[in-house]
Amino acid sequence: MPDGRARPRTPRKRRKPILSIRARLIVLALLGIAPLMFERVEALRQASVGRMERARADAVELAQRGVAAQKDLIYSARALLQVVGRVYARMPPQQGDCNQDLKALVRDIPWIRGLSIAGADGRIRCATESQTVGLNVSDRAHFRKALNSREFALSDYFVDQDWQLPTLIAAFPAVAADGTVRGVVLASIDLQWLGGLGISAAHRPGSSVLLIDGEGTVVAASANEQAFVGKRPSTSALTQNMLAHEAGTVTTHDIDGVPRIFGYARVPGTRARLAVGLDENMVQSGIDRDIGVAYLQLALIGIFVLLITWFGGEKLIVRPIRSLVRTVARFGRGDLHVRASREHWVAEFEPLAIAFDDMAQKLATREEELRIANEHLEELASLDGLTGLANRRGFDRELERAWRCAADRKEVVALMMVDIDHFKLYNDRYGHVAGDTCLRAVGETLSLVTLEEAVLVARYGGEEFVLLLPGLDLARATELAEEARKSIEDLLITNAEAPCGHVTISVGVESLAPIEGQPASDLVETADGALYAAKRRGRNTVVASTPTRLRMAS
Repeated sequence: MPDGRARPRTPRKRRKPILSIRARLIVLALLGIAPLMFERVEALRQASVGRMERARADAVELAQRGVAAQKDLIYSARALLQVVGRVYARMPPQQGDCNQDLKALVRDIPWIRGLSIAGADGRIRCATESQTVGLNVSDRAHFRKALNSREFALSDYFVDQDWQLPTLIAAFPAVAADGTVRGVVLASIDLQWLGGLGISAAHRPGSSVLLIDGEGTVVAASANEQAFVGKRPSTSALTQNMLAHEAGTVTTHDIDGVPRIFGYARVPGTRARLAVGLDENMVQSGIDRDIGVAYLQLALIGIFVLLITWFGGEKLIVRPIRSLVRTVARFGRGDLHVRASREHWVAEFEPLAIAFDDMAQKLATREEELRIANEHLEELASLDGLTGLANRRGFDRELERAWRCAADRKEVVALMMVDIDHFKLYNDRYGHVAGDTCLRAVGETLSLVTLEEAVLVARYGGEEFVLLLPGLDLARATELAEEARKSIEDLLITNAEAPCGHVTISVGVESLAPIEGQPASDLVETADGALYAAKRRGRNTVVASTPTRLRMAS
């Protein structure tokens, strides 16, 4: 019989952990490393895609840069032809004098290959190239367009037979005061910007630059594709894609058979397309090798982590991690000059310390890039949006710099203050759109007239402009101001509100040698006083002033 006494419990055996702490750490380490390995490889694959995208963006940027350069040349050619057309319409010269005058006019303009004037019948009356005098260009589309529309016109691209270079013909009608067209001014534009673009892309091995006309004919090409100039590779997927769209990107085989990443855009005013191609193989070179290296690096890192986990402890893991955390915390506080690699580390932590140093260096570089970007934004803020000239802010900054420089060198600084006469009445009569056009025309003309002398042409405010001319004495500055006044008058911009019937300017001129402690505002004030003196004298005149004269006048 049971005696009723409880039997003693048999103590349970504690189950021994299947894995030791070291083994668990190893498993955790492996679980942590595996995603990193896949993430690293995927990041490299994404980097390959990113390379392609950056290459497309670079190609488009280079193409747009060439198009922008072409646009600037066309604007400059338009201004030049407009001036020549107005002079010819008002007073047609003799043929012999005309040839010489045209040669002298374009002698210092490298992007003008030839300049000629054709009568209304299409016969060339005078030209920089005497052998072209007498030729009949009445059947040329750009001549007819300029003659009939009385507006600036452009030809399509073609390869010049004499120079074997891509050429563009600009045409502008010479309209007399009575409204009759006396002729058309023609200019052959040397597309030297294409060579500059080729230099920009030349640092990339295998790059290509192509210019095709509206029919698909290759007008210009980089050195490795010169054999295709003048040909029409109509079967090329590249040319077909370019002719079907005005701008875009395409990855295809070039006309020479090399696979390239192309960015292209239409040249304004023409049917031509400019394309810049980057060698696809060069863009992707090394990416497969980098993936293999990444696998190897991650494998080595895995081994190091396992060893550290196995033999880890306070000395091998906790202390180095704490030290690295302190270093990274200093990075977070903005102390980017500290370097983790300056301390002594076990071999496994040295790559991490170097990586943190690289991160700090990249952060410092990013800060420098942001600083440069801010400076660029500040520069953009110094430009006038209407005329493209410097604005009041940009002028004040350049004036202070020139004033300090002149004081150090004991030189003079000249200043022109320019005001468009009766501009408010002009705006009221013709509207703000015509007023904006007038401001741009005056700004362009002032820039052209003072191209070799002025370091800055700025819109000072409203209808006022200011020209900074370091090193010019009062006599030379006054002479240059008179040239500017005459050039604006010769534009013959109609202004019924002005006594003379067209737009004119008044100019105040001053030239000072800075003395110690003298502010730059003295130069502005004296030039401004001279400007008001010019207005009091009836406008459309130039008045030169000096500080002494202004004090006497006041």
